[in-house]
Amino acid sequence: MAVAGPGRAVVDAAAVGVADARTSRTLTPETLLHACSMSKLVAAVTVVRLWQDGALDLYADVDDMLGSSGWSMVRPPGERVTPAHLLSHQGGIVDPPDSFAPSDPGRVWDVAALLRGETAHHAGPVVATSSPGQSFAYSDAGFCVLEQVVRAVTGRPYSAVVDELVLEPLGLAHPEATAWATAEVGSPAVQRDRLVGDAAAVGHDADGRVVRHERPLYPGLAAAGLWATPTALATLLVDLLGSWHQSHGVLSAQSARALWTAPGAVGYAALGAFLLRHGAETVVQTHGWGEGFQGVARVHLDRRTVVVAMMNTDPGVDQDSSAVGAIADAVTQQV
Repeated sequence: MAVAGPGRAVVDAAAVGVADARTSRTLTPETLLHACSMSKLVAAVTVVRLWQDGALDLYADVDDMLGSSGWSMVRPPGERVTPAHLLSHQGGIVDPPDSFAPSDPGRVWDVAALLRGETAHHAGPVVATSSPGQSFAYSDAGFCVLEQVVRAVTGRPYSAVVDELVLEPLGLAHPEATAWATAEVGSPAVQRDRLVGDAAAVGHDADGRVVRHERPLYPGLAAAGLWATPTALATLLVDLLGSWHQSHGVLSAQSARALWTAPGAVGYAALGAFLLRHGAETVVQTHGWGEGFQGVARVHLDRRTVVVAMMNTDPGVDQDSSAVGAIADAVTQQV
């Protein structure tokens, strides 16, 4: 876990348990864990930063940004699907059953092939089946669309853009803080040197057994491809919290407000995160849950606190009922 208190840029971290039950290797605050869907917050920060820099329009149709990528999104006639819609799971996309199942790491990721329906991870091309901005449907495919948008507007691999715009400015683009689940088409050599390795934790099931894929690969770097320490995620959140309160970090104050504001009809769905109410206070939360791993991160906007809790176990229950939720609740009362 990692925490930061009011007005503090320093992140405190602690760990307990083992990184691999087979060897009893100790879990430390420096051990990489699968961020799972907390990767989506990092994707949202990247897209908003590109909007801030004038490279894309957060509220324009994604087809206007895909250019000559060779793929466009089918959607209801007359509708437009924007990055803000996709970042808030309101793009009208419903992921097919059994899509985005985990697999063994080691292959090169091609997001365009998934969008075209050419992989086993998504049955058929990605399409929007309902009007965007009107309803919520949690969608990994929507973040794959955004991954392709980032590639199209920058002409560079998604992971390289995230590193340059978000992770490097905070000192997080190195193997002791973050790594990527797999190489992607066009990855530079330096990126391929920062893939998940044996130093990262392996995942465990609720009975403490190592899961089948050990360190599972989920399709989509933007959706679930980031591995990180809790300290790394907390460092990013502290920076965003500062921007929210008018400091300038990775994002400007205006961009931070856009990031953590619901853009559609669903009031709790912000960009890459969710808006919760704790009494009179708004709390930003992002969470992840996959094979062998679970995590939750919370930013209390008024109290100016950050809490990140992650574990290399799938407890079989959601964060509200699991250890990471209990830790986050308990620590929140102390900072």
